[in-house]
Amino acid sequence: MKLVYDHQDEMVLFGMNQIKKSLDAKGQFFVEQYNGKGLVLTPERGILVQKLPVKKGESSGEEQAFRLSRQGELIRIESIDSRGLMYGCLEYAERLARGAELADGEEMYRKPAMRLRGIKFNLPYAPFDSGDPFVLNEGTCMDIVFWKAYIDMLALNRYNCLSLWSEHPYDRMVVSPKFRDANPYSDPEINQNIRFFREMFRYAASRGIDIYLFTWNIRITPEVARGLGLPEAVGDFGNMYDNLIHRVGYPLNRFRGASEVIRDYIREMVLQLLLTYPELKGLGTSASEWMDGNGYEREKWIVETYVEAIKQSGRDIPFIHRTNMQNAGKEIKEMVQSQFDSNQFYISWKYSNAHCYSHPEPQFERLWGAWEGIDLEKTNILYTVRNDDVFTHRWGDPDYVRAYVKGMIKPHVKGFYWGADGYLWGNDFQHVEHGHKTWKYDFERHIFQFQLWGRLSYDPETSDDVWVHLLKPHYGPVHAPLFLEGLRSASSVIPAVNRLFWIDYDFQWHAESCLSEVSGFKTILDFVNAVPMPGVGVMSIAEYAKAERGDSVEGLLEEYRETPADILKLLQEAADQTERVAIQLSNELGELCCSHAACTLHDLFAYVEMSRYYACKFKASLELNRFRLSEHTEHKAEAVTQLEQAAVHWEKLGHYWSLHNKPYFMARVKRTFGYPYYLEDVRADIELARRFEK
Repeated sequence: MKLVYDHQDEMVLFGMNQIKKSLDAKGQFFVEQYNGKGLVLTPERGILVQKLPVKKGESSGEEQAFRLSRQGELIRIESIDSRGLMYGCLEYAERLARGAELADGEEMYRKPAMRLRGIKFNLPYAPFDSGDPFVLNEGTCMDIVFWKAYIDMLALNRYNCLSLWSEHPYDRMVVSPKFRDANPYSDPEINQNIRFFREMFRYAASRGIDIYLFTWNIRITPEVARGLGLPEAVGDFGNMYDNLIHRVGYPLNRFRGASEVIRDYIREMVLQLLLTYPELKGLGTSASEWMDGNGYEREKWIVETYVEAIKQSGRDIPFIHRTNMQNAGKEIKEMVQSQFDSNQFYISWKYSNAHCYSHPEPQFERLWGAWEGIDLEKTNILYTVRNDDVFTHRWGDPDYVRAYVKGMIKPHVKGFYWGADGYLWGNDFQHVEHGHKTWKYDFERHIFQFQLWGRLSYDPETSDDVWVHLLKPHYGPVHAPLFLEGLRSASSVIPAVNRLFWIDYDFQWHAESCLSEVSGFKTILDFVNAVPMPGVGVMSIAEYAKAERGDSVEGLLEEYRETPADILKLLQEAADQTERVAIQLSNELGELCCSHAACTLHDLFAYVEMSRYYACKFKASLELNRFRLSEHTEHKAEAVTQLEQAAVHWEKLGHYWSLHNKPYFMARVKRTFGYPYYLEDVRADIELARRFEK
């Protein structure tokens, strides 16, 4: 067969290379002819990849969309843009590989459900918070080999945005003669860094990945502060409420915001970024964290730094204004949004706070009055989707992600980016270096999670046949469906826990570990007073206990969509189903139990124990609420029994974790992750229940 395409289009070339891999795997011979090289005739048998002309005033299709058709022995892949052609090639390559060829005369058209499908990637230099995920990945994220593998993965899974987040990325990326003393790197180091980032950004562009850079506004490093002639404490990365011991007595954040030299420095650095990196698609920041003052003062600072630098650069780029921790809709609209074309200004919102694995339709926009003062008909919204729940065990539930994506699809929402504040999927530093580890990077270990969010945000109707096909390289054609079944049931555990035990932010609560920076291990006393996820119809444990006494549980079903009894049933069923699958796989795999299969099997057994641990803890908290209301000691005795059983499950959870993982220091929680280290805390819950009083 003949392959006809434009080899000078790097996105098309990337897609065609996937088709050629599929043809090679099937032993099909092909020849290639490039568009624009001599006379190109439409082949009778082959694949024709062509960009459709866009006539002025006519609609020839949507951006990033593609049409795939078959007439006889000829396959046509068509789109109006390079991304669409690349996605069409990827679709056909996959169909070839899984034996889902188009029938003669068949035609399919696909367009993205969400225009922007991105990743939130917190960089390890000047990170928002410090911990092993960042410390152990500093070298990884200055290695172009890593970025090429990562960016290829994003393109294969239909992402088109990589947002890079750093509190202060400037001294790594640019230099200005005006503030040379504020850059601690030597000239050769600066030049090397610039070459690195240019190569990275250009490679991303060749895969249809737009790079956005996000900062936390006014933060500078101690080295930069010293170079600006300021006390090093001005650049201290401490708590956002720290005070600067300064002769004028200003709080540290207010001092930064009022400093003319800091304002000039940030404006110059943003300008140099835009001039140095033409491939940089856009910028984002907020006027909240690390800033002091009223809404007018904060937005004025944004205008005088970021907005002014964009104007000075002469570039017409998107600007993303984050809105967390602030209520300044009027000021954003009047002072910042008015400075941009409507298509180049976005407002970003934390869609599920820090816990995307909770409920697929979070209601915080409504509950928190997110869009007060904002005209949604004239404003583009981007969602920040935060996974600060699952960093160790594999996660993969297509139905949950599909429902989540469909919930985000609204007229004013133009896309999303998902990721973590407290983790970085770079080098896999958690897994021990023993036999079944056959990968290097963390995103390879958690590839299914990346595939789900990217693929389903392009096409929410992607079927299970595709997931089974994507899992086959890791688990084989026989066992891939069973692994999908196991991952699906196991992945319901963390969302169920979060719905019944809700705390907004990642530093306050990490469900996978039961840890918090604020209070350490979350005890049974925390669970007795647990608050459910707001706005999604979940009844609290305390409410349920009261309803039982009034014989009104049934009547409350109309008011609540989910009760503690429903959550407990879900956790039990998830544990039972996951265990059944894991045991079957253990019995069947034999010598094939290696690499990802062996690793995932440990994860599945761990989820079984995690689910049963939380089920026991929830039951105990319900019993203690019953005791609080009735003073019947049998309820307290039952709580003790449940917590004794919970300790058994926690110990087993630690066993499965320790078979292939090692401890690490968590960034946001500020604790060492590792279940065996908290066994005494788990056992202490038993005594807390024995001594529990009203």
